[in-house]
Amino acid sequence: MTDDASEESYHLEGVAFGLADGLIMCLGLIIGVAEVTADTRFVVIAGVIGGFANAFGNSIGFFMSQSAERALQIHETTDHGKITRIHSRKEVLTNSIISFISTVAAVGILLAPFALLQMNEATILTFIVGSMMAFLLGSYTGRLCHENAFREGLKYAALAILGAVISHFIADLIQILV
Repeated sequence: MTDDASEESYHLEGVAFGLADGLIMCLGLIIGVAEVTADTRFVVIAGVIGGFANAFGNSIGFFMSQSAERALQIHETTDHGKITRIHSRKEVLTNSIISFISTVAAVGILLAPFALLQMNEATILTFIVGSMMAFLLGSYTGRLCHENAFREGLKYAALAILGAVISHFIADLIQILV
């Protein structure tokens, strides 16, 4: 594999991280806020603010994690003579930006139904779209890792659905307590 091909495949890690986290966190946030408020404006406001905060946190966390991994790779190569591919600084920074953009894209897709539909229809469509996107991401990741694509897709979709269901029940609990 050439360095360019290796760098391109490395960027898929930022896309996958940003999309997976954006889908699971933001789907749960949107479903929970929709349940507790029943107000489209609050859903959009919470989705945008939460989504951008999540995207920023993702990109910073990804940058810090990949920087630490890079330092470890350099240390292992220097001290142990182990040959390993070392992430370049450019790759770490680019992938962090890609993680941010991917999370924001996931938020935009999940919030789009609220601009076009009534609350109940938008919530249902967002749940379906989020679950399908998680399935597709899992399937793609499974194929890349030479795993069973269908099983990986189901696993990602199940995690997204679980996050949304938990958020729905937390919203119900908040309504009871407040």
